[in-house]
Amino acid sequence: MGPAIPDLLSTATALHALSLVGASMDEMREKHLDYLDMLWSPQGGFRGHLADNVVDCEYTYYGLLSLGCLAT
Repeated sequence: MGPAIPDLLSTATALHALSLVGASMDEMREKHLDYLDMLWSPQGGFRGHLADNVVDCEYTYYGLLSLGCLAT
């Protein structure tokens, strides 16, 4: 089994859970925004992980969810 690769589904799920319990996003906000920026495509959506070259509507939803959680 290879190394774990961070992905947008896991990130969105964790950020949403943290948001629901009222955790502060202050210390992690910039790090996660940088990660989301790397997954954003000029084609107008998000990729699932750094090794993925395909923009996907599902991962775009997770990207928007993540941004929303970080905005509060």
